[in-house]
This record gives sequence, C-alpha cells and structure tokens, in this order.
Amino acid sequence: MAEAGRARNSLRRRIIVSTLLIFLASIWVLSYYASRMLREDMEHLLADQQSSTLSYVAAELNHELEERLVVLQELARLIDQRMLDHPAVLQQLLDSHPSFMFNSGIIAVSRDGTALADVPVVAGRRGTNYFSNVATHTTLTEGKSVIGRPLVGRVLKQPLFNINVPILDTHGKVIGALFGVINLAKRNFLDHIGEQRYGKSGGYLVMDLENNLIVTATDKRRVLQSLPPPGVNEMVDRRAQGFMGSAVSVNSQGVEVLSSGARVPASNWIVVAALPTKEAFAPIRDMQRRIVIAALFLTVIAGAFSWWLLRRQFAPLRAAVDSLARMSVASSSLQPLPLVKPDEVGELVGGFNQLLTTLGQREAQLKTERDFFSAVLHQSSDGVLLFDPDGLLISEANPSICHILGYTREELLALRYSDLLAADREIVAENVRRIRHDKTPFVGERQFRKKDGAPITVEVSAGLVETGGRELLMASVRDLTERKRTELELQRYRQHLEDVVVERTAQLRGLAVELTMAEERERRSIAQDLHDDLGQTLSVIKLRLTSLEISDGKERRGELSQQIRHLEDMVDRANRSVHSLSLELSPPVLSASGLIPALEWLSDEMLRTFDLNIRIYCDGPSPVLDDTLSSLLFRIVRELLINVSKHARVDAAEVSIVTDGDKLVVTVADDGIGFNGGQWLAPSADGGYGLFSVRERVKYFGGDMQVDSQRGSGTMVVLTLPLDKLRSRAVG
Repeated sequence: MAEAGRARNSLRRRIIVSTLLIFLASIWVLSYYASRMLREDMEHLLADQQSSTLSYVAAELNHELEERLVVLQELARLIDQRMLDHPAVLQQLLDSHPSFMFNSGIIAVSRDGTALADVPVVAGRRGTNYFSNVATHTTLTEGKSVIGRPLVGRVLKQPLFNINVPILDTHGKVIGALFGVINLAKRNFLDHIGEQRYGKSGGYLVMDLENNLIVTATDKRRVLQSLPPPGVNEMVDRRAQGFMGSAVSVNSQGVEVLSSGARVPASNWIVVAALPTKEAFAPIRDMQRRIVIAALFLTVIAGAFSWWLLRRQFAPLRAAVDSLARMSVASSSLQPLPLVKPDEVGELVGGFNQLLTTLGQREAQLKTERDFFSAVLHQSSDGVLLFDPDGLLISEANPSICHILGYTREELLALRYSDLLAADREIVAENVRRIRHDKTPFVGERQFRKKDGAPITVEVSAGLVETGGRELLMASVRDLTERKRTELELQRYRQHLEDVVVERTAQLRGLAVELTMAEERERRSIAQDLHDDLGQTLSVIKLRLTSLEISDGKERRGELSQQIRHLEDMVDRANRSVHSLSLELSPPVLSASGLIPALEWLSDEMLRTFDLNIRIYCDGPSPVLDDTLSSLLFRIVRELLINVSKHARVDAAEVSIVTDGDKLVVTVADDGIGFNGGQWLAPSADGGYGLFSVRERVKYFGGDMQVDSQRGSGTMVVLTLPLDKLRSRAVG
C-alpha cells in the first residue's frame, strides 16, 4: 500500500507529467496563435481582394445606370409642349429611337402624370396615370432625375423599376416626364451581377437602402425582398449607417460570412459581396488539423524520451532515498550518505549531509534560547501569563504575576485567563478572536481581581506566540497602582496651576483696563488744563503784545511791530497746537454732548486726516455712560477706524451703535482686503497688540468681541457690552 502511494507521489512521475503538460500546452498555444494570426492575415487579404472586386462591380453598375440616364435626358431634350399636346407626334419620336436599354420600354407622361406615348406599345399603358408613383411624382414636382423604387408594375404585373427624367420647356419649367422601365423578370443589365458567384458558395447582393429592398441577388429568391428591420441584423444596420468596409458577420440565413460593400453613386444602392467563412478559412482549418496531429506525435515521442532520461538521472537519488528509509526503520543514528556523482543529485546529498551538522548546532542553540527565555520569564518585573486561545486555560505563569495577584503558580495553572478579569467572558473571547484574526498585539488597561477579590488596574500587552508546535497567547501584565496615584496627583496640581493662571489673568486684565481708564482720565485732565490754563495764558500774552505794539513810541514802532508780529505768529501756532493736542487727548464734544456726537465729530476728523468716509448709524439716543466709559468706547472705535485706514485699502467704513435689549452692540465694518482668521491675535508690525488689547478691555466689562474677516471679503468687528454694568458704573 505504501509502495503504491509512493509511486503515485513519485517526483519522477510528476516531472514527466508536468513536462508533457507544458510541452502539450506550448504546442496548443502555438497552434492557436498561429491559426489566429493566419486567420487575421487571410481575412485582411480576402477583404482587400473582395473590396477591389466589388469596386469594379459597383463602378460597372453605376456606369450602366448613368448611361441610361443620359439616353433618357437626350431624348427628353427633343420633346416640347407641341409634342405633348399631340401624342401621335410624340409617339413617332419615341418609335424613331431605340429602347433596347430598357427591356420594358420608355413611357412619356404629361404634367399630371398621364401616359401619352410608349415604346414598345403595351396595351393598357397609355392613359394610365403614374402621378402616384413616388419617383415619377418627384420628377414632375421637383424637376429631378430619379431612379425609382423596385416594385410590381400595375400594368405588367412583374417586378420592375423605372428611371425618370423631367421634360422641360425653354424656360426650364417641368412640362412632363420621361421614364424607362427595367423589368427584373426579363433579361436586363443587372443579370450579369446576379448570375455571378463570389468564390464557390458566395455571391452578390444589390440593396436599395432608401426603400429597404433587395434589387437583385445571386439568389433570385431574394429579389424584391425587404431588408431586415433595424436591430435584427447588425451588419445591415452598419451598411445603412455608411459602413462600406469588410467584416465577418452572420447573414439573414444564419451563415457566417465575410462581406464587403460599395456604393453606386448614381442611386442610393449598395453592392455587397459575401463569402461564407467556411469556404474562406478552409485552408486555416486544414492547417490546424495538421498541427494537432503533429503535436500528438511529438507528445508521444517526448514522453517516452523524458521517461527514459529522468529514470536514468534519478537513479542515484532513488538509491539515497532507499538508504534513508533503511536508517529510519533500523532506528539507528543518521549517517552521511555516500556521494555518487558530483552533479545536482550529488549536491543534494551533500546538502543533506550538511543539514545533519546544522541540525545538531541548532538543537544546541534552541536549548540555550529555552534556558534564556526561562530565566527572563522568572526574573521579569512584569507579570507574564501563557494561556490557550481556545479554552483560555493558563499553561504558564512567572513569579511576578503570582506576586501581583497573590496566587501561587499551581493555583494560577488551575484557572482560566478570564477568571482573573473583571470583564465578562464574552468580551475576553472577542478580544482573543481579534488578536488571532488581525495578528496584531493588544495593548490596554484592564481590571484584574486579586486572590482576595480586591480589584487592581493593570496594563496588559497580549499577542500570539508559538511554542512546542502550539499557538498560545502571552499576556504581559504591569501593575499601574503607583502610576495611577502619581497621575492623579499631577492632575490635581495641574488644575491648581490652571486656576491660579485664570485668577492672575483676570487680575491683570482688570489692572490693564483700570490703567487705561486712569489714562483716559489723565488725558481729559491734561486736555482741560491745556485748554483752560495754557490756552488762556497764551491768549493774554497775545493781547498784551498787541497793546504794547500800539502804545510804543513812533521811533521804534516799526522795529517793535515786526518783532511783535513774529511773536504773535508763534503764539498763534502754539495756541493751535494746544487746541489740536487737547482734541487729540479728549475732544470736548465727548464730555459735552455724549458718545454719538463725538463719533460724528470723529468721522469729520477721519475724512480730513485720512480721507476716510465714515457713516454713523444709531437706533436711538446716545446711551447714558460715564465720561470714562464713553471715552474708552470712543478710543476703541477710533483705534478700529485707524486700523481700517491703514490696512483695509478702502475709502469708506461704517459704525453702528444699537441697543439690543440689555446689551449695547457696537459694530465697525469695511469692505476692504480683510485677513485670515486668527491673524488679529498676533502682534502688529510696530510691536503693538492691536485687536487683542481691544478684546481684553471689552472682556473686563463683561463684554465680548467677534471678528469676522476673510481675504478679499472685508472685515467686521462686533463689540457686545452689557448695559447694566455700564449704567451702574455711570450712576456710581
């Protein structure tokens, strides 16, 4: 039984079979490729020949039609209105001209389509009205030469078609028509096409695409048959769409053919030549049969030769296999195999002998590694568990895990891994399944239960390991009790620092605003002093200098007057500077009239100084604020408008002050270049903090500032202040 199985699994047998299969597959692939290439080449060659032949046939058919058109047109030029009015004269003219080109004669009709004369004379044809004939109707109404639709004639009751030309008077007006009749049931010029064959089994076909009919064909049964409707025959549809090339398709009889098409310019006809592929590609099929026979013959020869050659080459290897089998049965120690030849088999035997040496070395190395792993396992400060991923039974535990959980090693080996966790067994099984499926280790915190039932938080790192031919899970467990305690202390200290920072920030914000308000009060005091004291003093000096100029003697009046005028100019400039400085520090209109009038004064100053138009909007009277807060809001709006004049690159801005319930909303907007969000928090180029300082001042009063700006979309700054706080400060 073993011998039979070994024969089935013989390497020699498999190599021979594989070689034969590869050889046979190569022969068949080559045969397929060669036959396919030959078929394509022959198809192109036959298509070129077919197209060339068909072009000649179509040209000949076109010549026949044009020749008949010319004959009818020459005859039509000889007919005038007088002949149409006298049918006997017209009949004489027709009798004097031969009509052999039209096997069913020529007919002349009047303007209303009534037949006046015909040649040869056919009973019942004269007097018949042909105006309903589509081709004749087109000729009479449009004056065009038309080749008619093949149909069964009303008088002759046979398949025919007509060629129509108009009869024109000297002014080019249609006065009648002349048409020749081709009887398809009689001998006609189309017969030389229908009687020919293309190849042994192929033929020709003349199709009228406009009327969807077969005019003539090698198979006479198809004359006057309708063409298949659209969607039934793909090639007919392609021909109708203008495709005249060569292609392989299935015809209406279900036969695969190689066909080509050519147009007949004189009519809307096409000539089609078709040759069955069975005849066209017969040489290819003969060649394929020869290739198959040759492939079978070569396969038999190659199989026999391969069998003999491989049997000879594998003989030393077979001897080595027998030696190994004998050593295995005798349970003796492995001995190096004898080298027979220095070929590939000899190299294989030498490699096996080298393998014996390597195996001994690796066994010693594995023992060293096992001792090292055991030492690491027992000396590691982290707990280590090995358990079966199917039943979760613990198979190994190091001393550290015993110390962490309070168990002995024997007690742990009697438990399951899930018995140590606070989680449900289903959750543990799901985590194990993910580790086995994803082949990635799990790292995370878990709650374990100690032997006394006390919970303990640990960090678990679990992954797959292979030991002793088995797949186990190894979990490394680290006690996080001390680390959690330290993290809690650090969190408390961090929260304390954050509270201190918030408290100090609020204090600094209050000090900054108080400093700003003190600065505003000082500005107002300085402006008042400059206006009331220094300004009045300069005015008195000017008056006294003027009186001195008037009271002085005449002899020095000229010199003193010049000096006094110079001093007066200096006093005027000083007075203007004092006035401007007092306005700059604190405009009097702010304390005298309130915030809204002060902003209107500011709009005039901005227009004069920065050429910036300011529109002030207020939904009611000026809000009641104390002087310090009014001055603070005034300064903020002035600072925002100066920013607009410097950075927005516009000549207009808008300021609105709206009372929204218990809130005061101040908005400064422009349509300038804008800036990216968050950029307003950065320091300015001159070292100032711009909108950041404005926001801090507003927040001190319990307010809020929103900045909406984007590149190219302008900027809008909205200040929202609680009125109750502002009014309480004003009352206080």
